[in-house]
Amino acid sequence: MPTFSQRSLRARAELHPLLQQLVDAAIKEVDFVILDAQRGRAEQEKAFKGGFSKARFGQSAHNYVPAVALDIAPYPVDWNDAAKFRAVAKVFMKVAKDKKLPVRWGGDWDMDGDWKDERFLDWGHFELHKWQDFAKRDSVLIGD
Repeated sequence: MPTFSQRSLRARAELHPLLQQLVDAAIKEVDFVILDAQRGRAEQEKAFKGGFSKARFGQSAHNYVPAVALDIAPYPVDWNDAAKFRAVAKVFMKVAKDKKLPVRWGGDWDMDGDWKDERFLDWGHFELHKWQDFAKRDSVLIGD
């Protein structure tokens, strides 16, 4: 059975408790690394400027403590293997459904079950849905 790396454990500690439940159950079924949970201003602006995010600081679910979003990659990491990302997402979304966790995947923003109709695919991104409500109730914006 896969287990979390030290890097993943550090990122896991930054997650909202509901997302911790998600990753704890998913790792029992599929191997992945948690790349990112919280992002400060500099990290968010770098992601935005690099085209890896559509959000500026304060507009992203990553900018809160605890984080209401995370980025993962299947392990071993192969950025060009979209099928592997979709397979991991399938596990994540099954776990979310089974545990009744309100989760949205960055490969299916409109949550219609079809990733092919999306304009921006963020294969490894998962967030609580609607993350703004969770951030307002359970989290605080990361300070500079």
